[in-house]
Amino acid sequence: MPGNITFVSAGAGSGKTYRLTQILHERLSSGLVSPSGVIATTFTRKAATELRERVRTALLKNGEVTLSNSMGQARIGTGNGVCGGLLERFAFEAGLAPVQRVLEEAQAGALVREALDAVSDTVTLQKIDSLTRRLGIDDWDEELKSIIDQARANDIAPDRCATFGGRNATNLLAHFPAPTGENLDAALVQTIERVLSELERRATGKKNTAEYIALARDTMRVVQNGTATWADWVKLSKTSPEAGLRTQAQPVADIAGRFAAHPKLRQDIVEYLSALFMLGAKTLDAYGQRKRELGVIDFVDQEHLFLGLLQNPSVREVLSEELELLLVDEFQDTSPIQLEIFVRLSRIARETVWVGDVKQAIYGFRGSDAELMKASLKNCPVYEAPKKF
Repeated sequence: MPGNITFVSAGAGSGKTYRLTQILHERLSSGLVSPSGVIATTFTRKAATELRERVRTALLKNGEVTLSNSMGQARIGTGNGVCGGLLERFAFEAGLAPVQRVLEEAQAGALVREALDAVSDTVTLQKIDSLTRRLGIDDWDEELKSIIDQARANDIAPDRCATFGGRNATNLLAHFPAPTGENLDAALVQTIERVLSELERRATGKKNTAEYIALARDTMRVVQNGTATWADWVKLSKTSPEAGLRTQAQPVADIAGRFAAHPKLRQDIVEYLSALFMLGAKTLDAYGQRKRELGVIDFVDQEHLFLGLLQNPSVREVLSEELELLLVDEFQDTSPIQLEIFVRLSRIARETVWVGDVKQAIYGFRGSDAELMKASLKNCPVYEAPKKF
């Protein structure tokens, strides 16, 4: 990591906006930086506007009119917005048109859904629906959306995304007990049949016993006809009859409780994750093709293209001459591709300040990568933001 990075820890209610304004105002007023030498990224456009105007107001209060009027030269905006502006500036070097047509988030979301509809076939959807029913997953479409969003934010190509289903299944199943080779379906049915005859003979008419017997019969039926869900196994393993009959029913709970070692469960998990990631990959591919047809890019494309542009020696040379202060707000929400951009910019900036909630950065709240954050902060001096008086 570059050695010129300072991290200012500032969580909610810590006066973070005040501290951001203070940092930028101090550097400008002291002459350490000029407005044109500033790149500041914020999480929202509203925050960018607020930061610019607060600094402008602070400069005016100190009578620094020229500096205040020059604040328009500072590149203050969202991460993708700043990348987009620099792409336009270096359009020739990037091999792009001087002005790009950029999709807003809502437009990009609509185009992703259009791409999903285009690649979704009946067989695949029926298979996923069947698997989610057995696995007890309600919102597989939300999981698919998360896969697509994460692949875009991490700059993962569709062909790589398609391989992640099997890898995720392997990593997940490493925590499951190994299959024993026993036919658990047959073992459960045989055990239920044996136990039920004794329970029905000894039942005293209590409601919980009657309910247990009905549940056991229903579970035996769906296991026999192949329509059981894994929730059925879990429920049977955790349900019991009246206290005096629990010892007799325990063998059923023992067999049902071994569902995690069932080879069919492992197969369902592998097939579900593989199908979901493959559908996500196909959607990403169709989405990219549709953007090319329309001649548009999205926010992630702006970041991806600018990251590639930073590999151009002439671009790095120009930016190294100009970039005096890199200020990153809400660092804990930085995506991996954004982090790579900020690290590369930090190598050429005279000073870099990252501001955010150090606890969220370390523990990976809001979907950020905790390991990347830990590595990024390992050698950075960390300061607590002072409260605004």
